[in-house]
Amino acid sequence: MKEWRGAALAVLRETRRRCEALLAEQEKEQAGRWEAAERELTEREAAADARDAELIAAAEARLSEAERAFAEAEEAARHKREDAQAWAAEIVAEARLREERIARETERVLREHGEEWDEVRAHMDHVRGSLAALTGRAPAEEAP
Repeated sequence: MKEWRGAALAVLRETRRRCEALLAEQEKEQAGRWEAAERELTEREAAADARDAELIAAAEARLSEAERAFAEAEEAARHKREDAQAWAAEIVAEARLREERIARETERVLREHGEEWDEVRAHMDHVRGSLAALTGRAPAEEAP
């Protein structure tokens, strides 16, 4: 039995050694896989970070372009507004000058017509007086 026990112990030791060797090999493989997975994850994270950086840079470039275009549009609108205000002021000034010219012309025409009316009235009075003198009748009273 001692022999059998010795043989069983030898088999047990050999099994233990193989198990430890197998376990060491599996741990080594698992460590290799773990390192590969970590490398892949690191590479993916780096790629994602690079893509994020590209997207951010592109977005910032588009934002900058949009801000520049907006500033240009604001500036153009300001210039157009100033031009429109200047044009409107010019039109108003011309209209006022025309209004003053028309008012002066109207006053002149009214004054001339008033003078002509006075002359016609004086002439009519003279004609009436002449007719009255020729016919010997007194001039008729004027109707209001």
